[in-house]
Amino acid sequence: MPDKKETLTQKYKKLLAASQQLEAELSRAKRTIEIKEIELKGVLAQAHEIKNTDALTFLPNRRKIIVDLQEEVIRSSRYDVPLAISIVDIDHFKKVNDTYGHVVGDDVLRTIAARLREQIRHPDTIGRYGGEEFLIVLPNSDWRAASEQAARLCNKIRKLQVTSNDHILSITISIGIAQYRIGREDWEQFLHRADMALYQAKNAGRDQWAAAEE
Repeated sequence: MPDKKETLTQKYKKLLAASQQLEAELSRAKRTIEIKEIELKGVLAQAHEIKNTDALTFLPNRRKIIVDLQEEVIRSSRYDVPLAISIVDIDHFKKVNDTYGHVVGDDVLRTIAARLREQIRHPDTIGRYGGEEFLIVLPNSDWRAASEQAARLCNKIRKLQVTSNDHILSITISIGIAQYRIGREDWEQFLHRADMALYQAKNAGRDQWAAAEE
């Protein structure tokens, strides 16, 4: 009888040890899964960021800035709050590429993008609209606020010197501004008016801004 009791006790201890080992392994497995989930979320977030980021300037790309514009147009219409946009174009950029090459042109784009981003306020957003053009979305702002910003940006870039491959370049920008006509246009018409204002600024001699009619 004592031998049998000892045997049962030993079996119980073995089962208890096995159970504790399984619990420890299960805990480690759960922790591994949690870590993998965190890593996966990080990878997905990084992929999402890469998908929406311009590889050269590290600004939001055209797709992302257009989505931001569309969302702000909806918000402006829903809550009847002002909204303005600015299209920024680097003057004579083709001449920069033709004269100095695309490496220098890329340096100019990166430098201008960085300076523009530094100069806009929160919650304004800026993205690379295409080529040498950038789009700034200004929530809760009318054309006057956008004009003040545009004047400051033109002045800031005018004073800037871009150094690349032993070349020192003076760069200027032109800007077209529009204020959203709530209930009277869609986002594409809104964007088109800013684009037309940009052409006005360029046709007037560049290195300046112009605002579309309200």
